[in-house]
Amino acid sequence: MKVAFIIKGDPFSWKCHEALRVAMALGISCEVSLILIKDGVYALTKWNPEALGIQGFERLLENMEYVNIKLFVEDLSLEERGLKAEDLLLQAHIKSMEDIKKLIDSSEAVLVW
Repeated sequence: MKVAFIIKGDPFSWKCHEALRVAMALGISCEVSLILIKDGVYALTKWNPEALGIQGFERLLENMEYVNIKLFVEDLSLEERGLKAEDLLLQAHIKSMEDIKKLIDSSEAVLVW
């Protein structure tokens, strides 16, 4: 089963953490496309969640290589926030919104966070 997870909100809340946790669980048995757009791109940057009083998710990100998850980031979202691929903690496929729409269209389920 092909599943697309879209994280579009900031990583400073429980939503992003839960999205990553559920994506990791589904990545064990499904083909998961984890797509970061808008403020969701901040989830892959170097920030200090503990300073905000929330749990970080570096461990979840580190374990992504052990499950079937492909990581995608929208190019315009990075550019609008002054970020570059080298600012990200993990290597991600940088894609245009058109390419991301194709990923979403080819998915059997789409979850938006």
